[in-house]
Amino acid sequence: MRRVLLMTAVCCVLATPVMAAGGVDLYATYGEVVEGENDFGLGVRLDFGGVHWRFDAAATAFAEVDDVSIGNTVDDSISVRSYDLGLRYVFKDGHALRPYLGGGVSYLTTNATYASIDSGFGAYGLAGLRYGKKPGINFMAEVIYRMADVDATASLTETHSLDVGGLALQVGISFVY
Repeated sequence: MRRVLLMTAVCCVLATPVMAAGGVDLYATYGEVVEGENDFGLGVRLDFGGVHWRFDAAATAFAEVDDVSIGNTVDDSISVRSYDLGLRYVFKDGHALRPYLGGGVSYLTTNATYASIDSGFGAYGLAGLRYGKKPGINFMAEVIYRMADVDATASLTETHSLDVGGLALQVGISFVY
């Protein structure tokens, strides 16, 4: 699965200059990561497409979330990585302030210190603003909601479902061409 996502990202990078519009976003994020616990993260997103519709490929890495309860027996530290593929619709594309809405699928990888946790697919939706002239450096801010369920095994007999994702704020800079 990682090879598929890597090949998708490489194809996006190679195809981006051919498309009519696109950019690269570098952002910081803060919000719900796993089981309602909040933490910080960093991410990068490539987007390309036409005047209003854009294709997105993003990767976000969150800091390690401590003291997540897995069942009644284990409080564990969990790290989460999210790989997102989706579509975005940009309103008022020719203006300096450009709002957008989007959504797509997420693949979330999770690692824990003591428990065994599966990776899994989920979905996301976002709403945001990008400010600045095209081409050039822009500023972006958005609200994103990711949701996925993964199975965690705390002992040989206990398997629990964990909610990964939630509401988060992302802010950063965009290199738009």
